[in-house]
Amino acid sequence: MSAAAGTPAGSEPSATTSSLDQLTLTVDAGASPPTIALAGELDPHTAPLLEGAIDEVLGREGTDLVLDLSQLGFVDSSGLRVLISAQHRLDEQGGTLVLQSPSETVRRLLEITGLIDHITITDG
Repeated sequence: MSAAAGTPAGSEPSATTSSLDQLTLTVDAGASPPTIALAGELDPHTAPLLEGAIDEVLGREGTDLVLDLSQLGFVDSSGLRVLISAQHRLDEQGGTLVLQSPSETVRRLLEITGLIDHITITDG
C-alpha cells in the first residue's frame, strides 16, 4: 500500500496521509530532509505501510529521512525490522535515518534492543 495512494500520477504532494486502523502515516516529501510522521501502532499489519512509504520517499529523494515517532505508541519486532532495514539502506547510500521524538514506550524499546546506540535519535 503506497503512502501516496490516490494521488494523481505525476503530482508530488508535499504531505500525504495514509492510514490503516492501527497506524496513520503523514509523509512530508517537501521537508528537508523528507519526514514521515507515524501515529498508532507499528506491527505486522502496519509495517508494510511504513515500508512502502519509506521506499517511495527514498526512491524520490535519496539519502536522508526523518521518522517522527512522537505519536507512535507501540512497536513490535516487525516494526523494528522496518526501522533497521531503513537504517541499513540509508547507511549504504551514505545517508542518515533520524528517529525524531520517540514516545516514552518506543524510546524504552530502542534502549532495550540496543538500537538507541545505532540510530540517530533527536528530541525535536
